[in-house]
Amino acid sequence: MTSKERWASLPAASLLALAAIFLAAVPAQASTTVYPRGGNGFDTSAEGWSPGATSCTPAALLCTPEASYDSEVGNPPGSIAAKTTVTANAIDLFKGIEVWNSPRFAVPIGAVTGASVRLDRAFDPGGLVDVEPKATYTVTVNDLTAGTSSKPLTEELTKEDSTFATRSAPVSIVSGHEYQMSIESVTAQSAVAASVVTGTAAARFDNVGIVVQTGSAGNGSSGGGSGSGHGSAGNGSGSSFTSSRLLALLKSGATTSPVKLKGKRLFVKVSCPRKIGRACHIRAQGMLTRRKAATAARTVKVGKGKGRRIVLRVKPKARRKLAHRRWILVRQRVRAGKARATIYQRRKLIRR
Repeated sequence: MTSKERWASLPAASLLALAAIFLAAVPAQASTTVYPRGGNGFDTSAEGWSPGATSCTPAALLCTPEASYDSEVGNPPGSIAAKTTVTANAIDLFKGIEVWNSPRFAVPIGAVTGASVRLDRAFDPGGLVDVEPKATYTVTVNDLTAGTSSKPLTEELTKEDSTFATRSAPVSIVSGHEYQMSIESVTAQSAVAASVVTGTAAARFDNVGIVVQTGSAGNGSSGGGSGSGHGSAGNGSGSSFTSSRLLALLKSGATTSPVKLKGKRLFVKVSCPRKIGRACHIRAQGMLTRRKAATAARTVKVGKGKGRRIVLRVKPKARRKLAHRRWILVRQRVRAGKARATIYQRRKLIRR
């Protein structure tokens, strides 16, 4: 009996059972999505985020709280800011509170295998540096479907946190539920000045979102343990290497060398951090903004711990704009094994 005849002689129930076993043995492709979609980069606007309640105490002070969009500062430029402005303050301690609320978003029904809150933050004490202001921000995730909330991330910022840094924390997400995020920033004076102090302190936030991983495993909810960008220090080998882990390694180890512009060509160096533990497939592209390309894209393979310089062709409409810029965004879509991540870097632009 031939192989084809043996398959044909099996009863239908047996064939269905074998098919089920085969499909169960084939792993589903995992994917990573950042929510709210299109509402976390702040390149040109607050992208649907809106100011919430604000306050400043004591009332006797000339103290003004403000939640505003800042187009000039970010990682890259463009961020939401919590600003506290104080005038004529010498003795009383002030406290300003500002809140930002995200647009509502729904997580589609599916197997959520991990989730984490992620953001870039920085603090500028401004003219209030003499009274040593500190800003404490708290991220709240509201499950609007279940009527519950959690506070997965909080941190105190000082003048030492003047440059943007990435923070993340695991969060529980249920597929099919609707959510809304909020960031509350409390800026408080911690020292008394010897003279009248005036100025503005600002906590800024960029690239804010919930990174949700989906795949074939799980029961529709996540404990979030694998979603943190600050997980264990292992390398890229092993089944636990996630897209969130890849993103964290790229942000901490990717090259930040200047980009060189020569005529119609853009020379960009890309790298694959050694801790990833395997080669990276990198699709690089120069960008004017996160949504507007300046060059054609190119995909290359880079070994772990290695770097490579590639040449990107500048689009005709972008040449005039790049001629007057001091920096450019470099977008890298990176694949390492089954993990995938995208990073944007603001690089210095040098002309030759």
